[in-house]
Amino acid sequence: MKLLFSATPAFGHVLPLVPLMQAALDAGHAVGLLSSAGFRASVADELPPEVEFLAAGAMPGEFSEEAARRTGADVFHPTPAVIGEIFGGARVDLGLSESIGKAADWRADLVVAEPFDAIGPAVAARLGIAWHRAGIGPALPAAISDEIDRAASARSGRSVPASSYLDPCPPQLQDPDWSPASPVRPVRPQAHRRAKDAALELPEFDTPGKPTVLVTFGTIFSDPDVLATAVAAVADSGATAIATLGASLRHPAASQEVRADPTGVRYVPFVPLGQLFDRADLVVGAGGVGTILGALAHGLPMVLWPQGADQPINAARAAASGTSITVDSAAGIRAAVTEALENSAYRREAGKVAAEIAGRPDPGAVIAEIAQP
Repeated sequence: MKLLFSATPAFGHVLPLVPLMQAALDAGHAVGLLSSAGFRASVADELPPEVEFLAAGAMPGEFSEEAARRTGADVFHPTPAVIGEIFGGARVDLGLSESIGKAADWRADLVVAEPFDAIGPAVAARLGIAWHRAGIGPALPAAISDEIDRAASARSGRSVPASSYLDPCPPQLQDPDWSPASPVRPVRPQAHRRAKDAALELPEFDTPGKPTVLVTFGTIFSDPDVLATAVAAVADSGATAIATLGASLRHPAASQEVRADPTGVRYVPFVPLGQLFDRADLVVGAGGVGTILGALAHGLPMVLWPQGADQPINAARAAASGTSITVDSAAGIRAAVTEALENSAYRREAGKVAAEIAGRPDPGAVIAEIAQP
């Protein structure tokens, strides 16, 4: 069978799908990824080499700018209606026709689409094949998913409901008011790792015994000033820090593979978070779903400083689970780090979530269910 994964061209939307892709390949299926050509080089090393990249559609900068032009809104702090225009309007307008052609030529048998992707479901409807929605974190609030669906339906016409929802989110993080529109299949989330990761060489800290905090703001909101401020706050708490540079190319450490800072900070380039969680006692981040689920799969508490997009929603759910503290400015990070490290309740609740995650069906079991002839 040929399984076509369709995703917004951004790491946070694609990387959570990689375990499902690998499981499909392991089961003998052909796997394709439908996303923008401009994302191919960036994501190539993060995908299993057997995945076929079907290049179609616009990059986030292009469709976000188009949505901003149409709405006059700030797309980094959007309303649900603006989110609908970004993902269900501008992105669909700029990529649907090309995507349908690529999927038809590839002869896809089944589509798996992430929650913000409105192109995959439209492709499935046009080709007359089934599709499944693959969650990447807490389910989107209906106010957002409805706006994406409304905008997309106005452009693509006929729609087909998802055959199921592949849910990686443990119940402690899920909105208790969530009402799924299709049958739910739980799946175990996994922190991103590459198939052939080399061991990450990280210099030892000069002060062994101190707690280590992983500071990561992802690849979209990794502004160097935000990162520097968060790292300084962690250092002020007395902890050592491992900081991921993400897309902070203006950061002075960006040209180094690993940089040892005399203040007790180790800067690392973009590497799979699965290589870093084992080295940390606490995570400080913006609230991206990959960071939250990966940290909790390792039983790590968090301090979250949301920067935009869906991060405030994710951070609110993590705080409600008792596994994290949310701050609204850098000024709150130092005290929050101290509280999260010293109050064992946060690690205890994170351990409960980790146990629940470990008991969910693995990606191979879920692929076996949805890819039946």
